[in-house]
Amino acid sequence: MEKIQNEIRNLNEIPFIFIVGRPRSGTTLLMALFDAHPNVNIPPECQFIVNLYPKYKNIVHWTESKIDEFIEDLRIQWRFDIWKVDLKELKNDLLKFNGKASYSDICKSVYLINKSVFPKDTISLLGDKNHGYTIYTERLLKIFPNARFIHIIRDYRDNLVSIRDVDFELPITSTVVYKWTYFIKRFNKAKNKFPASHYVVKYEDLVTSPDTEFMKICDFAGIDYNEKVFNFHEKTEEALEAYPAEIMNKYFSSLLKKINTSRIGLWKKSLTKGQIKIADLTAGKFADMMGYDKFYNGNNILIWLQALPGILFARFIYLATFIVDRFPYKLRMNILSIWPLALATIFLRIFRPEKYRELQERILKK
Repeated sequence: MEKIQNEIRNLNEIPFIFIVGRPRSGTTLLMALFDAHPNVNIPPECQFIVNLYPKYKNIVHWTESKIDEFIEDLRIQWRFDIWKVDLKELKNDLLKFNGKASYSDICKSVYLINKSVFPKDTISLLGDKNHGYTIYTERLLKIFPNARFIHIIRDYRDNLVSIRDVDFELPITSTVVYKWTYFIKRFNKAKNKFPASHYVVKYEDLVTSPDTEFMKICDFAGIDYNEKVFNFHEKTEEALEAYPAEIMNKYFSSLLKKINTSRIGLWKKSLTKGQIKIADLTAGKFADMMGYDKFYNGNNILIWLQALPGILFARFIYLATFIVDRFPYKLRMNILSIWPLALATIFLRIFRPEKYRELQERILKK
């Protein structure tokens, strides 16, 4: 009994750091720096903490059957399949807390057991990189009262260019940029309420002065600065063996190289004047707030009319998210299991018809 209580107490003493922000803003780069730190364990992205919270938040007596149920729910979470977790080992680990743990204890145990490609010493910080958590920081603070959050922000125009290169979202200029403003608005609202636990860093500052910026981040996170983290790219071969090559090469290709500034200012050559005007107009005051100089400062009604459909679409997405979040657990999870696939299908059929046909042919061959 005393040993179990000590283990739970030790878990409570390990804080969480959450890396949030828009996709293609440097969140994965920051995750790699933390993962390379010997005292931090930060697995790949998986939003199970928020997804499973409604079902398990009030459980304090974790029977073996309840642990089995939790592990099964965990197993089917999107991208949990690329975590390096032995489920049998996880179950044995969780059984030690049979009837003794909170939901936060259970979650921390899952993170601790994940195997990293980087060597680890004593773990003094757990981490999570998740774009979706940007709008859930207050909920996460209820689960982990000593959690801290780092919002990494990138120039909205470079963010737009980078998102268009992958199959993350509909590449509609005003939709992508409105989401950029929405994340800033939501994070800053939480930051004003909990300033000590919320921190903002710009991607451009991180890649221009990585040692200076990461030293500040380590101080915020409560860990010792370690300059060896900048050698994360030396683990390329191990990472390619550990994770699917398609994911690594398509979404995380920047992690195969040293930190550099080559991705700053891509928009100047990649966007048309029309796209820049729509982006600048949609970003509005938030561009000024974050220190990004706008190319276009006008308020032309024609530009607004071009931007409006994409803005309304983005607002609809967040309204739908707000509503679905309040559904019963099973209904919410059923929707979340269908919604991403449906949106991806629509995206491919409209914007990547060749890839859509290729995927259809693969399915038919199977």
